[in-house]
Amino acid sequence: MRKVISIITILLSSIILSGCWDRIEVNDLAIVLATAIDYEEERYQLTSQIFIPRKAGGGSSGGSEGSPSGVTMIRTAEGSTVAEALNRLQRKVPRNMFWGHCEVIVISEHAGKKGLRQYIDFLLRYPQFREHAYVFSTSDSAKDILALLDPLERSSAESLREMANMKLGTRVTVLELAQSIEGPSRSATLSRMLMLPPDPGKDRFASNPYVKGLSLYKNDHYVKTVTEPLSVGILLLANELENIIMPVQVKNMEGSFSIRPIEMHTALTPQIINNEWRMQVQVKSKGEVVLNTTDGNLTDPFILNELDKAWSEHLKELAEKALSMAQKELKTDFFQFATEFRRHYPKQWNREQKNWEEIFSTMDVQVKVQALVTRTGKSIGPQGIPEQGAD
Repeated sequence: MRKVISIITILLSSIILSGCWDRIEVNDLAIVLATAIDYEEERYQLTSQIFIPRKAGGGSSGGSEGSPSGVTMIRTAEGSTVAEALNRLQRKVPRNMFWGHCEVIVISEHAGKKGLRQYIDFLLRYPQFREHAYVFSTSDSAKDILALLDPLERSSAESLREMANMKLGTRVTVLELAQSIEGPSRSATLSRMLMLPPDPGKDRFASNPYVKGLSLYKNDHYVKTVTEPLSVGILLLANELENIIMPVQVKNMEGSFSIRPIEMHTALTPQIINNEWRMQVQVKSKGEVVLNTTDGNLTDPFILNELDKAWSEHLKELAEKALSMAQKELKTDFFQFATEFRRHYPKQWNREQKNWEEIFSTMDVQVKVQALVTRTGKSIGPQGIPEQGAD
């Protein structure tokens, strides 16, 4: 009898269970891979790159030759805010837009002039956006960056994500961008993406994005674009310099040595002495020579020692130029000096944080660099030079 009552109870209980009443089938979703934010004609534009599953495995069809056209589509809407633009964007897509796979955010520098705060608030507040999506800046139209048909990748979203993973510039997520803007330095540095010109005779979108310089933000507003060598100095001081090859000239030698860093670390040591704020910057690097256009032989300890000195001086010069721009021109801490002072001197920081811009712009910063060439490549001596005594 007890078994019968239990079975009846279970059956009656199942009647009132809601089940998956609010489910959305995968076939009813429009999966967003990347998002772009522009500002034109006093209106915010929100662009989405949407995955087309039915063509993902079928190769290219239509579009530019050699590109995976048909794997994604682009949709754009505008509004007085980015939230209103999103609402209008959904009206242009016949499926429920799902933003949980959006791994890339591109913000135009023109939109950045209006301030990053509302974009950050929207991206972190809207439930579906990923806080670990990578953020880039561009001086081109952000929606055009998403519209590129990369011949190598399935979409421009994958191209941008791979470039971030290779650390060709800065690698900043939405969460890190918010922390940087809201932090004591109140600044941000984003990799600047441009459209690579297509091959002759090809559609202008049959190309891929590429990294060129940095976009600098002060108090959440875009203020300046920098390219090499300033961008290299900024990345060096911010401890983000990776994946680069730099030519170094040795005094009294024709040609140069091209060095690829294999280790690069920048340490910051703040000091407050007699109410004077100072910063000690210690850069340590190891690298390998990948090209030698001089007559110098790296088996010679004297030449190797001179190369170490020249590389150290070169890195120091790059850092000091970036410091001069940040302190004298923009009066903005792009290197997170403020974070170190707050960590080491919390009482003094709480008392003086409102004066940080003035303190930073007049601060004495000492840069010390120790750079060593630890690898000379597969060849030791210079190549392509006839041996002495040869006929």
